[in-house]
Amino acid sequence: MFGIPEYRLPKEVVRREIKKIAELGVTYHTNVVVGQDITVDQMFDQGFDAIFIGTGTVKPKKLRLPGSKFKGVIQSSYFLRQVNLMNEGNIIERGDVPVKDGDRVGVIGCGNVAMDGARTAIRMGAQSVTVFYYRSVNEMSALKSEYEDAVREGVQFCWNTDVKGFTGEQDILKEVLLNREGVETSMPMDVIMMAVGSEPASRIVSTTKGIDVDDKGYVLTRERAPYGMTTRKGVFAGGDVVNTPQTVVLAMRDAKMVADGIAQYVDAIKLLEDLK
Repeated sequence: MFGIPEYRLPKEVVRREIKKIAELGVTYHTNVVVGQDITVDQMFDQGFDAIFIGTGTVKPKKLRLPGSKFKGVIQSSYFLRQVNLMNEGNIIERGDVPVKDGDRVGVIGCGNVAMDGARTAIRMGAQSVTVFYYRSVNEMSALKSEYEDAVREGVQFCWNTDVKGFTGEQDILKEVLLNREGVETSMPMDVIMMAVGSEPASRIVSTTKGIDVDDKGYVLTRERAPYGMTTRKGVFAGGDVVNTPQTVVLAMRDAKMVADGIAQYVDAIKLLEDLK
């Protein structure tokens, strides 16, 4: 197994699960970037019969808005990562976290990552945190419990609001430009965090011939036996890298179905080899 995904779980739980999997006979190769340090073709050359891609949607989506390169416009995932590094101790200092005491913070998007970013900004001492969402409260993708917790912590929400761009001075963010139900307006901001979803990274696909993706970068797979195989023979994929982001339960169900497909495929090629 090449690479270990990052979990939003306590570290001791992750370590325990990794140990259980290793005891089943799984070998881990850490500090390896597939598509950079090793390719799918090289893995086949090493003797693997099948390869599974379960890389999820780790690449944050970006909004191409006027002023999005101003200092202060960041990804929510980057902010959360910086806070985690600070909390781990002696990795980065408090001053390196891109939300300072008294900052006015805006969050674009209304999923669970947006809620995490908004609530964490409050705890980091932000003066105000406002979530901007272009739809209504009934259409947000965040869990209701996450939203309710954010409200209790003081996060404000602007519904049916389109973010049109940003203004600044000397490359530093000053305002967010908004269209609120047809009315053009603006709000002063020190930090804007984007949390508008994620998409699959292309490193593995771009370094491997024969793996087709759709126009959004999601890997195309078979729904017939062997379930989960890509357009490249012997390469399988499942989870969010195939589907638009779903729940952990759906990803686990899909992984089990792909595992059955891999077993069928490996049994078939072994049978053909024995018949030669």
